[in-house]
Amino acid sequence: MPGRPSRSSICVKMCPQQRARHEAYSELSKEAQSWMAAARLRVHAHQNNQKPRQVCKLTAAAERQNQLTAQLKAAEARNRVRQLRQHYEHLKEQEINLMISCQSNAQRAVRLEQLLPVRERKIIHTECMDQLQRRRVEEILEDEKGLTINHR
Repeated sequence: MPGRPSRSSICVKMCPQQRARHEAYSELSKEAQSWMAAARLRVHAHQNNQKPRQVCKLTAAAERQNQLTAQLKAAEARNRVRQLRQHYEHLKEQEINLMISCQSNAQRAVRLEQLLPVRERKIIHTECMDQLQRRRVEEILEDEKGLTINHR
């Protein structure tokens, strides 16, 4: 067809990116196809000539030992990750406390403390009062008129 440009002339006029996209989806040349077929044959021949691997069967004790070793290594890895996370959180908390303490006045320090995420500390509540003291505190809290405290 005289009016239609050849494929090679179209590729020459394209920029390198367009040419790469165009050639990625076009058919390979006969030479490249023959090279791929020869390589495929060599790979199959190599795979067929390899001797099958001998599978060594482990005794039950050795398998149990391997399983325990794997569990120990996994536990150690979890512990390392936990320690790294705690170390990072500790450094972050120290940095936040330093930034808060370096503020010029208390108002700025309080504002910054409210804006920055501070790690919540777990408070362990222990019983610090016996039953008599607890009953006395509850009595004082329930007294709305203040008769229990004001004894004039």
